[in-house]
Amino acid sequence: MTLLSHFLRSQGAGRLGRRLLIRILLGIVFFTALGTMVQLTIDYRKDLHVLEGQLEQVRSSRVPSLTSSLWHLDEAQVISQLEGILDLRDVKFARVVTPDGLEFFRGEQAEEKTLVIRQFPLLYQAFERTEEIGILTVAGDRSAVLGRIKDKILVIVVTQGVQFMLVAVLIVAIVHMLVTRHLRRMALYTSELNIDRLQEPLVLDKASGTPDEIDIVVNAFNAMRENLLRDIRQKEEAEAKLKAAEGYIRNILDSMPSLLIAVDEAGRVTQWNQPAARMTGVPVEDALGRRFADVYPEAPLTTEQIMAAMKGGVPVKEAKVPRKDGDVVGYVDVTVYPLESGSVRGAVVRIDDVSERVRLEEMMIQSEKMVSIGGLAAGMAHEINNPLAGILQNAQVIRNRISPELPANRSVADEVGIDLESLHAYLDRRGCLRMMDSIMESGQRAARIVENMLSFSRKSNVEMAKVDICALLDRTVELAANDYDLKRQYDFRRIRIVREYEAGLPFVPCEESKIQQVFFNLIRNGAQAMAARQGEAFFVLRARSWGDAVRIDISDNGPGMPEELRKRIFEPFFTTKKVGEGTGLGLSVSYFIVVENHGGQMEVESVPGQGTTFTVILPLTPGVKIVEGALR
Repeated sequence: MTLLSHFLRSQGAGRLGRRLLIRILLGIVFFTALGTMVQLTIDYRKDLHVLEGQLEQVRSSRVPSLTSSLWHLDEAQVISQLEGILDLRDVKFARVVTPDGLEFFRGEQAEEKTLVIRQFPLLYQAFERTEEIGILTVAGDRSAVLGRIKDKILVIVVTQGVQFMLVAVLIVAIVHMLVTRHLRRMALYTSELNIDRLQEPLVLDKASGTPDEIDIVVNAFNAMRENLLRDIRQKEEAEAKLKAAEGYIRNILDSMPSLLIAVDEAGRVTQWNQPAARMTGVPVEDALGRRFADVYPEAPLTTEQIMAAMKGGVPVKEAKVPRKDGDVVGYVDVTVYPLESGSVRGAVVRIDDVSERVRLEEMMIQSEKMVSIGGLAAGMAHEINNPLAGILQNAQVIRNRISPELPANRSVADEVGIDLESLHAYLDRRGCLRMMDSIMESGQRAARIVENMLSFSRKSNVEMAKVDICALLDRTVELAANDYDLKRQYDFRRIRIVREYEAGLPFVPCEESKIQQVFFNLIRNGAQAMAARQGEAFFVLRARSWGDAVRIDISDNGPGMPEELRKRIFEPFFTTKKVGEGTGLGLSVSYFIVVENHGGQMEVESVPGQGTTFTVILPLTPGVKIVEGALR
């Protein structure tokens, strides 16, 4: 066994020989063990059957003579008979017990679970009468049978072990000579094979003769080596052409201003041009092979959108997608072109920065709206003012004519026989007085709307004065805190005010009352938006230098607004409030005051669920209009 173990552990046997040997030995052991168990079971049952036959033989051969000896109380003969029973094979003990308690015993006691026990009654017949004079108990030793079976197992194990060792040595030697040594030679040749040694063929140390499977494998390997040499030459030529084409295409992609990113069907980056590297700060070599979402987490589109475009097979374009770059909100056009060439699928993502174009479009649209509404406001205001004045004047006259406090009213009432107090009480209980007050309130509200409309049609002739913007913001907060309508909807004192004013901020030339109106409208709208907020509400007021201008930011932590509302927030008569709560002119008038009257700029940024920030930029030089680039 030591020799076999050493041979199996040696390299000469080989892993294949050891595996084959183990499987064959396991098979032999299994079937041999199975056959041995069956044979031992048969032998065990046969020996038990013989034992039981011997015990039954006692009935016919020993019981009659033992009965006679016991009847005549011949103790010596009884003992002799019991000892004769013990001479039988595998009998452990024999015992006779009489009804009077007399007992004769020969043999050895043992546990009942290891014995096969038989009892035979001793019946004596005399004068046509049968009498039981005792009971014979005979016990067979089952453990003796098991002992013989164990001896057989030992013999089988020794003989089969020697047989297994010889078979193992023979199998391993045959496998090594015919298979494993050639396989090891092939493995050694393959491990040392490289491009420089492809010219050397694989040759085995094998006697010539009829080709077998090993020869077939060697011939196939050498044929594959020749094909590989030819393919390598072709591949080297193709790679040279491909590198030239790839460099040309790479130069084209890097020279384009757009971000061009190609991904495969697993969402991993396969192309990454220089504009993409500059925008994200991720070099080309670091981006390739990584997932799109990991290398560009702030991208204006998700991997799911790219996968949807690939699945649909048609280009997908999203225009003017907002993206935040620090404090500035920019816009990009995103286009996804699906690619499918045979089994290769992917997509090309093109991202174009259109922030300048979008801002110019918004300014042009807003300016056109302001110009249009200005002319419309002038005509409507003059047409509405005359009938509105008549309504307000006559409503006030009617209210005075029914008042019981005026002597002229009492005189006329007495002449026509009417009790003026009763008439006043009737009108009050029927709601007529409340209706007249409502007419007056609605008329005054309409008058304010007309006044706001007129702001679009004329420039202010009031001279501008230099104003401390920080102090003006503080006064506007105090004004908002004392506003009746605002307090009726929300307690302004519950709003925390955070001031972030730049020290030494220069005074701004502006029309103080108009700019205060702008600040008041922004603070009022923000407070109303935060009215339903759960938790702390706060404003952040910022004032800082911004080139040749001063920038004022008014931020709240209200509900914010979606992009479609943000784009229309400065449109005249556009409001998100309920009917009767707003005219839709507050922000548009504010925009007009800042942009047209002061040559400044006004913008809004908002994130739904986080809040809104209004930005007002006022030039420090009167008459100088801020251009788009001032926000950069």
